[in-house]
Amino acid sequence: MLQELLLALSGHSSPLLDDANGKLPKADADDLLSPAESALLTTLSRHLGHNHSNIRRRAKDVVANHPSAVCRAVCAFIISKHLAQFQQKILDIERSILSEDASIVGPYNIVPLSTIVAAFDGWDRRLDWLWEFVSSIRNEESKDDTRARKAQSLYTASNVIRHLRDATHTGYPDIEQFALDLVEVAETAWLKQLTSWLLYGKLPSVGAADFFIIQSTKEGNHQLYDLRPELIPPFVEPATASSILFIGKSIDHNNARGATVGVERSLLNKSSASSLRSSYLKELEALGFPINASRFTGVTRSIRISLSCNVLQELLPLPSVLEALRILKDYFLLGYGEFALALISAADDRLMEKQRTSQDKYRHKGSESLSHLIIKEGEVSAILNQAWSALASFQTLDDEEEDNDSETARKLIELSLESKIGCPKASPTGQRMPALPDSFQDLLVPTATVLTLRIQAPLDLFLTPVDIMTYSRVHAYLLAIRRAHLHLSKLFTLSGLRRGPRLPPANNASERTQNFNRQRHRFSQRAKRMRPVWASISSMAFFLATIGAYFQSEVDQGWKGFREWLDPTISRMSRPTSRDNKPLGLVGKTSTSSWHNPSFESASSLVLDSQDWKPLRDPERLMMAQQRYLASLLHALLFDRPSFTDCLRAFMTNIDHLCALATRFDVVQQSMDLAEDSTGGTSVDSETEKARILDELDSARRRADVALNKLVTLLQDTGTAGLTVTSNYRMDGPTDGDEYIPRVSNGLDSLLLKLDRINPQTRSLHLSNTDAFG
Repeated sequence: MLQELLLALSGHSSPLLDDANGKLPKADADDLLSPAESALLTTLSRHLGHNHSNIRRRAKDVVANHPSAVCRAVCAFIISKHLAQFQQKILDIERSILSEDASIVGPYNIVPLSTIVAAFDGWDRRLDWLWEFVSSIRNEESKDDTRARKAQSLYTASNVIRHLRDATHTGYPDIEQFALDLVEVAETAWLKQLTSWLLYGKLPSVGAADFFIIQSTKEGNHQLYDLRPELIPPFVEPATASSILFIGKSIDHNNARGATVGVERSLLNKSSASSLRSSYLKELEALGFPINASRFTGVTRSIRISLSCNVLQELLPLPSVLEALRILKDYFLLGYGEFALALISAADDRLMEKQRTSQDKYRHKGSESLSHLIIKEGEVSAILNQAWSALASFQTLDDEEEDNDSETARKLIELSLESKIGCPKASPTGQRMPALPDSFQDLLVPTATVLTLRIQAPLDLFLTPVDIMTYSRVHAYLLAIRRAHLHLSKLFTLSGLRRGPRLPPANNASERTQNFNRQRHRFSQRAKRMRPVWASISSMAFFLATIGAYFQSEVDQGWKGFREWLDPTISRMSRPTSRDNKPLGLVGKTSTSSWHNPSFESASSLVLDSQDWKPLRDPERLMMAQQRYLASLLHALLFDRPSFTDCLRAFMTNIDHLCALATRFDVVQQSMDLAEDSTGGTSVDSETEKARILDELDSARRRADVALNKLVTLLQDTGTAGLTVTSNYRMDGPTDGDEYIPRVSNGLDSLLLKLDRINPQTRSLHLSNTDAFG
């Protein structure tokens, strides 16, 4: 009987386990055993033998079939250590019985069942916990389910590590030790997967489906990667996960670069790469188990900084970074004003050409008359090409540096329909697209357009599609203000609205006097009618010029602080500078656009040629700082205030309507002046159309005045509440006291002082003092 019991405890079949509960048939139990012995035997067979058999069977199934390498490693460890310890315990008891050890064998060689039960004290609790854990890795009910539901029932590495970490707090020392052993195995297996990514930039060859980084899409020769938050272990913080993604992606770019330019041009030779990897492995091995979240974050930061110092300083040199950011500042934030003017002029010319083709003029519908125009992708590209051609005609032989900059920007900047490119929801690092208004995208042309920058490796290490889309919306916002001010300014050049045609030749002094009196009466009536219109146009143009200059100063000041953070030595340079404070000695070199060339050869030679420019920031910190700079810029430009942007969008619509009506009124009035001077009268239709346009012009002026006054009121409310930047935007990334802190805005006080002249309370005085010429 003892032999059968030991075989049953070892997981073998035995007559003692005839039923599923591990109990003897009742007839046999009543004949052979007392009730006490039957209860003890049931305890041994059910809680130990039956659990031992089930745990071994289920663990072997997980090792053979489970897709997670961590789960397979944990179950293999349970079989090789914990169940092996239990099996060794059985052998020790059997050896004690055979040697007639007094601790097991009683008088007359009797082995009490109670002694055997006492020898296995604690193992019932341990095997119960192991069975519960192994069962949770793969549910019994999922075996006959569909493949999708079966996959959902499987545990992942993060689930296993979280479960085992929770089990260390059960209060039982033996269960805690079991859990700690399994935590070490699970985290060691996970670290082996991690080292493949951290050291080589490759996803683990075994269990990649269980790793928290996956391949997303492929762009050219470079593979893009993404995070799966549900697979991140509990000791890995979100910012640390982003750092890990960044490190592996950087190494992958380095590998791609080495394959492109040849082994001899690789950034790391074999000896230095081996030395770095050995140091990284030592840091990971020194973590200890269970892994502490703060220590793991520190090791990740150390690897990231070491990688930046030894690899990325050549993969992503500072001049290339500054060139990319300078293009964004000049062409997207309107730092290069000629580009904005050329783009607006090209778009207006294209719209006028389409109107002439369709034989449709502005007439009285204003900007709404453009809504029926269908703008195609080719026409949008033609607008941008026309703008580039206009910029090229402005430059001279002395503008070689700016010509190189424009050539680089021309290769990378694209103007497309928004429907063609879509809007990214989030970046691979988890950065979400901010809730920004997109109502300014359709002001340049009737169809929404997007100015984009093609991000090529290695720039995608710090520039994300979300960043580029944010820059694009800010560009549309600033361009709309510049466009509205330009259109209002053009109204002052309409001679028919301000002066009228010259007097017709007279045969004598009496006729000359009569013509002069008629012309004077005409000007007097015209000035009286147009005085409110010119007053409103003057106020609106002043508002747009003032707020445009204020926004541009915020852009310049923010860029200045951000650039000084990127390279603190730049504030100490005394060399002559170009239009954006770039040292002239580097303009020609950086403008060759080393970073848009896949070979990166010019980037490496640039670093060797310019010893003054040294990369002082690692690319991940640069990415976080750039996003924080952009967020602070949105706040300073009031672009994150929907009440202001919605009102400004309505104001732009009213301005377009007003400009269209004023242009049409100028045409009608000039034709009437010519008819009156030549024939001595005008037609009834012309008088009717003139009266109608005047009524609509006055109505459009009033609506624009209301929108203008509302904008000033909103600015006053914002200035009263205060405008701060640094307290609202924190950098969710690695911080060690050297983070970028945006400049604190000076507030709206200076802007509001300039806008006092268009305050509603002073409007009546302003109108009374405005002459006929505005």
